[in-house]
Amino acid sequence: MGKKILMLHGLAQSGAYFASKTKGFRAEMEKLGYELYYPTAPNEFPPADVPDFLGEVIADAPTDGDSNGVLAWLEDDPATNGYFIPQTTIDYLHDYVLENGPFAGIVGFSQGAGVAGYLATDFNGLLGLTAEEQAPLEFFMAFSGFRFRPQQYQKQYDTHPISIPSLHVQGELDTITEPIKVQGLYQSCTEDSRTLLMHSGGHFVPNTRGFVKKVGQWLQDVA
Repeated sequence: MGKKILMLHGLAQSGAYFASKTKGFRAEMEKLGYELYYPTAPNEFPPADVPDFLGEVIADAPTDGDSNGVLAWLEDDPATNGYFIPQTTIDYLHDYVLENGPFAGIVGFSQGAGVAGYLATDFNGLLGLTAEEQAPLEFFMAFSGFRFRPQQYQKQYDTHPISIPSLHVQGELDTITEPIKVQGLYQSCTEDSRTLLMHSGGHFVPNTRGFVKKVGQWLQDVA
């Protein structure tokens, strides 16, 4: 059995939708012996309740599902005009790892990359997993990722800098996750463990053969 990768989708997507949008990436990972797992966020909100400051758009959301709600890993916090990662997300991912893991790495896109980055500071500790249940992660990839902005999360990043090999992918035309946000997560990693990779497109996970080959080469170099 190959090693497993946990894939966290973006706002308003689902695991199945994210899988369909990452076919080229998935094919490259499978060539390297990895098996990709795509959970779906457990939180669903009316579109009107999704705050603009999360910095994402929902126009690209799947429309063939059974619900008109917006799936998300994060939740709006009206008291602070911010957001937080709800316990439902933590509990769901804890159970998902127990049922489907252990995982060698974690990959996220947009909001999913933000959550993946936060969890990468202390994956087992934040999800309440023992070393027997989940071995230390070997790598982390963020496509259009960002560091959580609310004040209550800053100590976690500052005292637990991400030290596993990390790849931060930014689109030159991405106006949703701006460069300063990508840099925020990039700077949350130790200097000798992080790599920044640019692509010429916008807010998506590139699937072109040339690009996924670069990602695959990075993974081979660090794995």
